[in-house]
Amino acid sequence: MPTLTKPLTHLGQMPIEEFLRDYWQKKPLLIRNAFPYFESPLSPDELAGLALE
Repeated sequence: MPTLTKPLTHLGQMPIEEFLRDYWQKKPLLIRNAFPYFESPLSPDELAGLALE
């Protein structure tokens, strides 16, 4: 079985083996700026309204 050493786009520089071994379904992982050009489909007011429902 080949070793997967190329980092995934949204894992930053973390190799997939490390992610699967240490994080996948084991503990949370925060990857800052994983989607740098993401624009929320909700305005802050819409999100606040949903939180109140």
